Amino acid sequence: MSSLLRLTRTLRSLRTPKCANTISSHFFSPSHKPSPLGLPSSRFYSRDVGSGARGHINYQARETANRAVLYTLIGTNVAVYGYAMYLKQQAMQGYQLPFVKFLQKMTLNLSEFQNGSYLPILTSTFTHIDIGHIFSNMFTGYFLGSFLASAPTITPLRYLTIAIGSGLAGSIGYLFNRYYRLQAEAPGTRDTTRGLGFSGSVMGISSVAACLAPKARVAIWGIIPMPLWALVTGYAVYDGYYLNSVESRIGHAGHLGGLAFGLLYYVARLRGLKC
Repeated sequence: MSSLLRLTRTLRSLRTPKCANTISSHFFSPSHKPSPLGLPSSRFYSRDVGSGARGHINYQARETANRAVLYTLIGTNVAVYGYAMYLKQQAMQGYQLPFVKFLQKMTLNLSEFQNGSYLPILTSTFTHIDIGHIFSNMFTGYFLGSFLASAPTITPLRYLTIAIGSGLAGSIGYLFNRYYRLQAEAPGTRDTTRGLGFSGSVMGISSVAACLAPKARVAIWGIIPMPLWALVTGYAVYDGYYLNSVESRIGHAGHLGGLAFGLLYYVARLRGLKC
């Protein structure tokens, strides 16, 4: 996701979505107060003023709960990173075994998976061992995650399902890609590459956000206006183009796996929902 960071580090809203039944008016401005005028009337509002007030409170409570899920995910990533850095320092001082065990349990490797190590399919999603990697994922995850947290159709359970499901799908996509690449390049050899990072989850969150508010405007490098759907589509094309590049150190298959889960979840669970 480091390349995504370079584009979205100055990500900002140029025009809020107009569609009331998909996204609120403050959707890409997490610091702004929610505006009742941007909320849908179908579920929370009626002509009765009292029920409308209760609906607004319910919406705010749900958005707060969604943000709690987001902050928990970010906190988990940061905590795992801090522990990894501690073990890495210990390894540099001669105590290598704890860090080796950490990598075996918290990062994804095809050969170890084939030997029965399945837990890293999940744990690798929360693992980073490079400051640039975790910063780019957390930066992008925060802004697009806050974007999604404001969507009226998103509940905490749906939010968590999107994040975890996309991460798992990203891990599976990574494993499939490693399997076919090894079969083509060096059949019968042990895989020495490891996959890790929250990128699959970030791509899944981004794809759902783009489906809910495709025309939401973002500014690339602060100057180039672009709808959110175009940004996400651009990264899908980018990851697809470099999918099997021997020079790239990015897990493009993991990105595409997370993206695919987000799209499928939107089609299966969110499309057509009224707020």
